[in-house]
Amino acid sequence: MKQLNYMDNRREERPMFKRIRMKIFIAMILTTALPLSITSGIILYQVSQDVQKDIEFARSRINQDLKGRIGEFSHALNETAYQIYSNPDLIESIALKKEFLTDSRTYDTVRDIREFFLSVYNQSPEKDILGMYLIRSNEDVLGNFFPKLYPDMDASYFRSLLQESKRAGDKPKTLIRYRSLYNEPIIQFLYPVRYLGNPTGLLVIDLREQGFRQLVESYNSFYDGQIVITDSSGDTIYHTDSTQAGAKYVSKPIDSRTNAIETELGSSGWRLHYTFDINPKQILYRNIAILIIIVTALLAVSISLLLSYSMTKPIIHMHRKMGRIQIGDYDARVEVSTSDEIGFLGNQFNRMAEKIQQMIEHDLKLRLMNQETQIKALQAQISPHFLFNTLQMMSGIAEVNNVPDLKLICMSLSSMYRYNMNIQNERVRIRDEIMHIRNYLVIINKRFPGHIRIQIQIEPEAADMLIPKLILQPIVENAVEHGLIPSPGERKLLKLSARVDREDGCLYLYVLDNGSGMGELEQRAIADILGREQPLAEEDSPIGLFNVHSRIRLICGEGYGIRIRSKEGKGTCVIFRLPWREETLEA
Repeated sequence: MKQLNYMDNRREERPMFKRIRMKIFIAMILTTALPLSITSGIILYQVSQDVQKDIEFARSRINQDLKGRIGEFSHALNETAYQIYSNPDLIESIALKKEFLTDSRTYDTVRDIREFFLSVYNQSPEKDILGMYLIRSNEDVLGNFFPKLYPDMDASYFRSLLQESKRAGDKPKTLIRYRSLYNEPIIQFLYPVRYLGNPTGLLVIDLREQGFRQLVESYNSFYDGQIVITDSSGDTIYHTDSTQAGAKYVSKPIDSRTNAIETELGSSGWRLHYTFDINPKQILYRNIAILIIIVTALLAVSISLLLSYSMTKPIIHMHRKMGRIQIGDYDARVEVSTSDEIGFLGNQFNRMAEKIQQMIEHDLKLRLMNQETQIKALQAQISPHFLFNTLQMMSGIAEVNNVPDLKLICMSLSSMYRYNMNIQNERVRIRDEIMHIRNYLVIINKRFPGHIRIQIQIEPEAADMLIPKLILQPIVENAVEHGLIPSPGERKLLKLSARVDREDGCLYLYVLDNGSGMGELEQRAIADILGREQPLAEEDSPIGLFNVHSRIRLICGEGYGIRIRSKEGKGTCVIFRLPWREETLEA
């Protein structure tokens, strides 16, 4: 049955400790993983916000600033080229294929056209002009202007420019040439010249590409940015990587790290493509935040499970030991390996188990002693019962024969045997124990008439208090037999007293005699015997003192018993220390 109860406890503990572990697990998750996850989430959100802000900022710069600046550049070229219409004579000479004659009266056409181009150059907002020249539709060059370097141009070159303008529908067109007659990249603006609405020639303005590149690339401020400008046919006319200019534009593959912005550049047919990647630092911060969240979650789960198991394991062990104690295994103890609260609880459990074991062993020992006493008393009742009847008969004979002393002795002795034979009560009133002592002293006084004087002082409130039975008579007998009778003094006194100490919670009984007393060595020997678990086997060993002291400790507790104070030639005092209880024995 005990084993079944133990197994039932084992089955009950599983769901109980699972709930405890789950509570600890959730608490650890909430206190560790949650704050770290929130922090990582904030970092991840901040990185995402920074990336989004970069995209919005780039879109704003490209769609507004760069687009506007390129528009201004295009407008400045158109204004520069449009100045040709400020000279009608020049337009007429181009259209009618005649000499350019001005009112300067110099008749120097080359110089006059050069002065006109110089005026246009000086008034143009663009300062990177490398050359300007006018080409008639029949491929004749009417005039040119080169501020610094005069390139070597032939008819095929002019023909190719006229053909490029024709392909553009005789509309203004801007070209970017990375191979030019100037030995450097240039921007070439082809501006058709019309007369009465019909194209009659072509004005070509060549500019350095470097200025335009600086203008465009000043907006390329993001990581691995790439600006591409394509014309209406999809050909690349400008590329951050100049080696890719002139080829068909192929968009860069877009992934989670790449951002793309596209916009039309006015009515020129140009289209601007801007791609850039997220800054690796931002990606690193984002990946670190994600990694922290993942690692934190794994660590939190692992540590929480480990802590929940490590915290509940000693409790489960303690619970199982409680089950062992429940089924009667009082030797069960828990192993304490820590000094924390769990270790303190384990030590307290071990102390409790040890105390329970001591109390059970004490109770068992007391029961065995009482059983043994009762068996011996029952076994011995046959002879005392016969003796008791004999004493009653002797008392009757003494009364008939008028022998009062013999009658008194028989009555006192029979009362003592009747008191001894009553084994029902373990505790008796002090007054009953004193009456038993009086019967004993009656016999002693008849034995030694007038030899021993007796004083009994019992506080009224102590008379009905309960004490273990038969603890005074053996001590009084020792005081008479070993103290008073051997004493050479003539005034022999035996004093019994009782006192209640309410503050201490104890009842004190005193048996005092002025007999022969004991020396220091004898008192130490008796104290040593009283401290033992078993009495000594010697015949002269104070077995009475040991039995009384042992019975008091077994019945009342370890803190109670007797102690002896004595002085050789002066007397001895035996002090009883008993627990004070207010209950009384019903009559």
